[in-house]
Amino acid sequence: MEITHTTNNPATTSVDALIAYVADATTMPSVLSELDASLGGAISRELSRERLRAGKGDVTTITGGVDGPQRIILATIGTTHDGERDAVRTVGGRLASACRAARATSVAMIATGDAEQTADVLEGYLLGAYRYERFKSHGSQHDADVDGVEASRPAPLASLELLGAQDDEAAAATRAATLANAVNWGRDLANAPANHLTPEILGFHAEQLAQRHDHLSCTLLDRAEIEARGMGMLAGVAQGSSNEPRLIVLEWNPPQDTRPDAERLALIGKAVTFDTGGISIKPSAGMAEMKLDKSGGCAVLAAMRAIAELEVPRKVLAIIGATENMPDAAAYKPGDVITAMDGTNVEITNTDAEGRLVLGDAICFARELGCSRLVEISTLTGAMVIALGHHFTGCVARHGDLTDQVLAAAQATGDHAWHLPMHDTYKPSLKSDCADMINAGGRAGSSLSAAMFLEHFAKDTPLVHLDVAGTAMLPKPQGYHTAKGASGWGVRLFVELVANS
Repeated sequence: MEITHTTNNPATTSVDALIAYVADATTMPSVLSELDASLGGAISRELSRERLRAGKGDVTTITGGVDGPQRIILATIGTTHDGERDAVRTVGGRLASACRAARATSVAMIATGDAEQTADVLEGYLLGAYRYERFKSHGSQHDADVDGVEASRPAPLASLELLGAQDDEAAAATRAATLANAVNWGRDLANAPANHLTPEILGFHAEQLAQRHDHLSCTLLDRAEIEARGMGMLAGVAQGSSNEPRLIVLEWNPPQDTRPDAERLALIGKAVTFDTGGISIKPSAGMAEMKLDKSGGCAVLAAMRAIAELEVPRKVLAIIGATENMPDAAAYKPGDVITAMDGTNVEITNTDAEGRLVLGDAICFARELGCSRLVEISTLTGAMVIALGHHFTGCVARHGDLTDQVLAAAQATGDHAWHLPMHDTYKPSLKSDCADMINAGGRAGSSLSAAMFLEHFAKDTPLVHLDVAGTAMLPKPQGYHTAKGASGWGVRLFVELVANS
């Protein structure tokens, strides 16, 4: 979506829709006074209505005059349990829905002078405008995405003009737009059907991203290289698919950061581009949603795009394990024993617990590259959906500075997370009779034993595990995410975390 900054007068700005928001419906912003006068006081009358005065995030539309905007869409900022900033973002999402309903292709938004508030409304608007419509044959609009591959855009919302922003407000809005566009790109990747986004194609997107930015490099490991490096868990999951796996490694090395590579933060993501469950096959109901099992890896890739575009002055490493999990004759089986990169022998008790195998080898590789802090994201366990639903991600980690930083970034960005225990008491559930450990314990505390499996490969390196099974894949719209499917959870959190690490 094209975003411009102008000093145009709202009363004479010729757009399909002019959007404005107020914290207090009893007071009309002075910038709307001239437009209100030209409309015979229509805005004042609408703001005085009890429905808007209640301050519950309501939206109303007023017909414009002969000149200027065709419609004026007003919203009040309500309150939510998630805090004021999420309430503001939700207003942005509702304004986007109203503009879409009005079939507006050109929109202007009035800046209020509050940089944080303007950025949050704009962020909510851009996230709320998102739709994945790449394969609609009629009535949709398509653009070439940043990699030269056709992708969806939030039609019919094609442009947004920000009116009267001060310098700090314009800078905050530009940053918010960069973040939101990266999130939506990650959502495009996560929503893509498995036959249109294989591990190899995901690797292509990573390569193309690196080619556009100085100081960003990309290395891809194919099946032969994965096997040669002893990544038996990733190779084991991949052996049932005819589509090649990829281990995607992105390194952001800005010249401003002179710290040694060993002090880098590593972002590690699971990108199972389709998960049947393997031999332990999933029920057919809902299996189509398993194209979204790559959401964690797509969030890491999208975060690297935003980090590069914003030129965040901190080194960071990204590792994405990409594969399919298929029930082919060559597929790994329950009862098999496979060997991880660090030499751990793992007995397979459930081939649908494949994500932790992929991630275990990715964690080993991050440690081999010397990273001192690890943050991993994955749609790992259905049990996390039962525990926390679709609003909070499970942050499974030991107490420490890295955990505190992740939780602070979650609070600041609206990618909400809740701290759950990483504790040795869950280790016995991974005991094997014939190998070093099994890959899946019992149902009790299954999300936490899965985290303990991952920590085994981190050794003494601090690890934060983010289980986004409930937050990355939305079964219905919520808040400013006005479309079901991929939410892009984690992109904003990672950018905030890297910038402040």
